[in-house]
Amino acid sequence: MATVNFIPESNQSISAMKAVIDYCLQHKKVEDEDSGRRLVGGVNCNGEHSFTEFMVTKNAHKKKGGITFYHYVQSFSPKENVTAEQVYKIGLEFAEKAWPGHEVLVTTHTDAEHLHNHFFINSVHYENGNKLRPNPGTLTRLRTLSDSICNEHGLSVLKPYRKDGANISS
Repeated sequence: MATVNFIPESNQSISAMKAVIDYCLQHKKVEDEDSGRRLVGGVNCNGEHSFTEFMVTKNAHKKKGGITFYHYVQSFSPKENVTAEQVYKIGLEFAEKAWPGHEVLVTTHTDAEHLHNHFFINSVHYENGNKLRPNPGTLTRLRTLSDSICNEHGLSVLKPYRKDGANISS
């Protein structure tokens, strides 16, 4: 089973964006011991060069201020029978469906008891320059999408979130 959480980042500077990307890309966190490869990729960008690509997009659309990025994590239960490679593939599929048209760095961290994906999203759409605008229903939508993808891959999911008039909080 996987959970999806929003990671609030109050510092929305370009240097903060670089610092979080560097954290997500740490070699010791993204190395798959089974295959020996780095579990780093991207949607609409090359994961290893995501900072540079994010900045090109921001500069092209003249949108370097305000909210510059969003950060989410998809965590899998340590009891789930899933490999790091499977988690990585699920993460790429999730990112592609969750944030169409946005550049998304996807990394799978293997350094904790629970495998988890980091999604680092450029707030600026690379084609049209529109800013990503999450709303109170975003986590509910992301949870539903994550559950659907996990079901397709034969993984367990949490019971559906049911609370009339309320949305999932981080």
